[in-house]
Amino acid sequence: MRMILIIGNRNGFSLLELIVVAGIISCVAAIGSISFHSHLSETILKTSAQDIESTLILARRLAITKREIHRVVFQPDKCKYWIQDSRGYRVEGVAYLGKGISFDNPKIGKLGEEDGIVEAGIPDDAFSFYPEGTAEGGSIYLKDKKSDSWYTITIIPTTGNVRIYQGKH
Repeated sequence: MRMILIIGNRNGFSLLELIVVAGIISCVAAIGSISFHSHLSETILKTSAQDIESTLILARRLAITKREIHRVVFQPDKCKYWIQDSRGYRVEGVAYLGKGISFDNPKIGKLGEEDGIVEAGIPDDAFSFYPEGTAEGGSIYLKDKKSDSWYTITIIPTTGNVRIYQGKH
């Protein structure tokens, strides 16, 4: 049996083949980019909620160990918050929400929800933690402006415990 070797004049790819491959690569990259950005914004929202939770837990621990009231003060319009001691001094530096995240009105019918901070006590955009381990209860609502996703951070007054919920709670 003889093998026939055909030698053609083919040195590369045609322009049409290159355009088709470039189009396929562009479509895959565009889909991946959209998926990455939606995942990134969700991660920033979750991280912001976890940062606030950590700050609230620290304020509770400071109130118990130092035997004095500590508060976490929020400025919803500037997307920032910090811990204050009973004399009004900042205990830690100011923390900011992640990019694209804001305190927002969940529109679920709770009194004082307009700024995203719902306190059970005095509506002063702050949550107090007491030396006995209790706290001023309430909820904090975070919204991702791009994806319209929500996280709720809730402070339980009788125990001072802090919980995070995905969505409006």
